[in-house]
Amino acid sequence: MRKAFVLLFLLLLLQGCAREDQKNLVFTGESEHWTGKFEVYRIGDKAEERLTLQYKPDERLTVPIDFSYSFSGGNSSTKGYNIKNNKIIARSVSSIAPLQKSEEIPIHVEWAGKKDDVLLKSK
Repeated sequence: MRKAFVLLFLLLLLQGCAREDQKNLVFTGESEHWTGKFEVYRIGDKAEERLTLQYKPDERLTVPIDFSYSFSGGNSSTKGYNIKNNKIIARSVSSIAPLQKSEEIPIHVEWAGKKDDVLLKSK
């Protein structure tokens, strides 16, 4: 009987370790003009991805923004985004991407003839 409990405990422990890669992930970073955050929330066999970019200077942006990013699970490119409150929020839902905690996510932003790159890393 004791062996059965030990075996059950080990199976539960291994199951917990196997799910370590399935946790939610948060990547952050900043550049001269932008701070960025990319969050991945895993829900069953789907993942909700949320990108937030905040313009750092005090001046208010009113021009359309172009931005793009890529990672092992895919990429996205948006042109002419109308920024509100100096913040960009982009969301998507997809099947769970093989995004790793060790990955880095480069983001390229263009606005009013300016360009900037933000590199996001896992916390």
